[in-house]
Amino acid sequence: MKLYVAGKVSKESVFGTHHWRDEFCAKLEELSGITLENIDPTKIEGDQGNYKLVFAECCRMIKQADCMIVYLSDDISIGGSQEILIAKYFNKPVIGLAPLGGKFNGSTKQYFGQTVENYQDPFVFSTCDVVVTTVEEAAETLKTIPTIQPKGIELIGQSVSDTN
Repeated sequence: MKLYVAGKVSKESVFGTHHWRDEFCAKLEELSGITLENIDPTKIEGDQGNYKLVFAECCRMIKQADCMIVYLSDDISIGGSQEILIAKYFNKPVIGLAPLGGKFNGSTKQYFGQTVENYQDPFVFSTCDVVVTTVEEAAETLKTIPTIQPKGIELIGQSVSDTN
């Protein structure tokens, strides 16, 4: 299975390295029993200062992937959220790995004077096809990829229609 792993790129992230995806995919393979091809956005060749090249290559990689897992660490950057929407454009299943108690899942948030317990980030839970909390759950979900009907980019228009 071709897997695109979205998430932090900076070595200053919680992972402490640019190349955490290799270990992450190896762990997913071990747990799921599925052979994975890591389509790694950090291995794009060419001028990393050329934003058009980087964007085009990431889009191409997402298009060729069978599935995306986005690691929603508390320090994820804007790229990860954009990659989710690109995957939706290409009708790819997206597994969001949002650790319980983290910024996107299960924490307590204050919004406009209201306390929200067991918070679920609306952008994560609306756009990801499945949200899991552990690597083990992500590995189990990979086994179900053929049965997942991905949300497409039309989910944006549908959500507006659903609230009117």
